[in-house]
Amino acid sequence: MYKGVYAIVPARSGSKGLPNKNIKLLDGRPLISYSINFARELGCERIICSTDSEEYAKIAIEQGAEVPFLRSDFAAADKAMEQDILKDFVQKFKDSGIPFPKLIVWLRPTFVFRSIESIKECIDILLKDDTYTAARTVCESESRLYRIEDGKLEPMFNDGGKSMIRRQDVGVGYKVFSTDVIRFDPENINDDFLGRNVYGCPIDKMCGLDIDDLADFQIVETIVKYNKNLVSEYLF
Repeated sequence: MYKGVYAIVPARSGSKGLPNKNIKLLDGRPLISYSINFARELGCERIICSTDSEEYAKIAIEQGAEVPFLRSDFAAADKAMEQDILKDFVQKFKDSGIPFPKLIVWLRPTFVFRSIESIKECIDILLKDDTYTAARTVCESESRLYRIEDGKLEPMFNDGGKSMIRRQDVGVGYKVFSTDVIRFDPENINDDFLGRNVYGCPIDKMCGLDIDDLADFQIVETIVKYNKNLVSEYLF
């Protein structure tokens, strides 16, 4: 077991893209159960579901998580960010008599597929090397991205004045926001709470699938139901 390492499963109830997605049944199980099971397999000291909903809290407890308190209103607002939830934790941990953790493993329920070895790598590097401020799992992404300015496509990379450019010539880009391992510092929670020396741990692209809307959900559901062999090592 990782002493002093808490798993946090953030599960706000106000999803707009896919209502109640955090408890939507996937292969007969509420979505949050996959993150809770992963945290149990990982060996975190505590597994806490952060939610603003009594209904979600009941389901999370049934699945094996703790819900020692509900989120404050400011941390459950539509525009609330992770740092708002972390600030809420500081006071709620104090009020509930819960010791502050060393590290938090942030397990977003919308990412169903995860690698135990990758998250252990993130935890271990932070425990061994205090120069790293945080760790994130990342997966390779398209680097040749464009934006639209007044209807005109503009490259967000150096295209060298060419209409076509090979992906290999641009370099590898990564997307984040799957799983983060955060140093919990109650005195230093701000907009840059991850710090500037973040360890990056590349993961399989399957682990980068994020459920934001119904189409995303149906893609993940199809994989789980009909192609489970593709993700069996990442499914908990």
